[in-house]
Amino acid sequence: MYADRFPPAELHQRPADYQLKTWDYDSICAMRQQAQQDDKHSKQSSLQSSLKQRVRRLLLEEEEELATRLKIIDQLQSLGVAYHFEEEIRSILMSMHVHHAQLQLKHDLSSTALLFRMLRGHGISASIDMLSAFRDENGDFKAANPKDIDAFVALHVASYLAFPGESMLDEARSFAVKKLEELMPSMSISMGPASQTERQGDLPLHWKVPRLQATWSLKQHRYNDERSIDHSILQLAAVDFNLVQAVHGAELVEVTKWWKETGLGEKLPFARDRLVECFFCATCIAPEPCLAGCRELLAKVGSLIVHLDDVYDLYGTFDELAAFTDAVGSWDDDALSTALPEYMKAMYSAIRSTSTEAADRVMKEQGRYDVLPLYKKAWHELCKAFLIEAKWQHEGQMPCLEEYLENGWVTSTGPLLLLHAFTMLQQQEQIDSWLRNYDDGDDMVYPKLVELCSMIFRLCNDCATHEAESERGEAASVITCRMGGGASKEEARAAVADAIAETWKKVNREVALSSSTGTGSTASLVCVNLARTIQCIYQDGDGITSPKDSRKQLVKDMLFTPVDLDIFGAH
Repeated sequence: MYADRFPPAELHQRPADYQLKTWDYDSICAMRQQAQQDDKHSKQSSLQSSLKQRVRRLLLEEEEELATRLKIIDQLQSLGVAYHFEEEIRSILMSMHVHHAQLQLKHDLSSTALLFRMLRGHGISASIDMLSAFRDENGDFKAANPKDIDAFVALHVASYLAFPGESMLDEARSFAVKKLEELMPSMSISMGPASQTERQGDLPLHWKVPRLQATWSLKQHRYNDERSIDHSILQLAAVDFNLVQAVHGAELVEVTKWWKETGLGEKLPFARDRLVECFFCATCIAPEPCLAGCRELLAKVGSLIVHLDDVYDLYGTFDELAAFTDAVGSWDDDALSTALPEYMKAMYSAIRSTSTEAADRVMKEQGRYDVLPLYKKAWHELCKAFLIEAKWQHEGQMPCLEEYLENGWVTSTGPLLLLHAFTMLQQQEQIDSWLRNYDDGDDMVYPKLVELCSMIFRLCNDCATHEAESERGEAASVITCRMGGGASKEEARAAVADAIAETWKKVNREVALSSSTGTGSTASLVCVNLARTIQCIYQDGDGITSPKDSRKQLVKDMLFTPVDLDIFGAH
């Protein structure tokens, strides 16, 4: 019989700034209940409808120049309200593509680069030849106006939509960076939205979370006298942000109730309690109000994963972990009567009950086939991959890089999260075909896009957690595997950064292929947003284990702090 162990004596050493729990759930529920009593929601919904009509008319104004219409679409995306006009935007971009709009923009580098980015971002075929007009006879990039900051920024942003092998876009980025560095002393603090976007943080725009970008963009427009954007767009963005935030807030209350009912916070007192962070990630991955079921399940599964990760990494003995993995594989009630320790039984029960409830919901709301067998297999796949890492640790093994990554993209937990997300996406025949292809005998078969975005997850996670995990004696990571091959720590980190950039190129290509074959765009966007969310969470350290004040502020801004509508005249 396994003896239950509780902290602190038997636990591996945690980093000094580790916190078991980072949010007070009772305060969250009280805060949201007070917000729900506010009678402004109905008024804001009515205002949102009228503003949407105004913006739609602005977007469809046929007399507008191509460059102006592109800027409007860019502004809608930057401010997080483009989802209201998906059909109109795609129709406009398709028309521009069919009628070779780049020919009309051949002397306008800024607009041509923006069009290229928009087309690829929407899964519409766009050749790098669009940018050929801006190269000289030697193949070097040139600019009609050597001081056109917005053009260089637009080119820099567009370069991150590259496919593998498109070296011309790498050259475009180098050219843009060189020009921007030359012009840096003359740059105004109050540059246009595109320029401001590139100055925010260290991540390229294409790698940033759209919902967070909307939060930042609203702040910038608040503090800058911005006259290049129609006021109706700003008002719509402000009102929409608050309405969506209210939806998310109500969902967080319900997910919090579920979490407290599981009792895992008390039954596994050694584990990280990160429900709010997981819900935050869910809103980054699937922000639109219509994706409520997707968000809820992502938050629940994410919270279970964090606890499960601590069970495998920090608390269970190898024999216990092997027994737990077998129990998940069996997926029956007998596991609860075995000699598993009580905390493992609680973990097992929470996984089973959450999966069963989710599968029942999918069947009831969508009429889909039973997805529970997929959930079972995916959880077992994750546990088996976790057990491989535990075996390496238990036996003091250091896997080669290829072996580590083959297992590591699964232990990133991206495949499990995305599978659950897909099952909650409604009215997508293509997604159903993806789901049916998952089950292939004994092993799961994941779409290529899932594998690529999960690889970004693994690489970013390892870069952020390497130091702390090394201190705890957890040896295997992409950094340590590269160092085991003779690389220095700095060389290993540089190689991982390059690998992340190259994987993003593969993601771009896979999104384009998915669009050309009719695969649901919502599923592709969820995958890409997972990669973006991970880039954000691990950009400046481990935002899950030891969230810094700046990361907590992001959560507060997005979930708890409404926009002051009076600033934008939206009242």
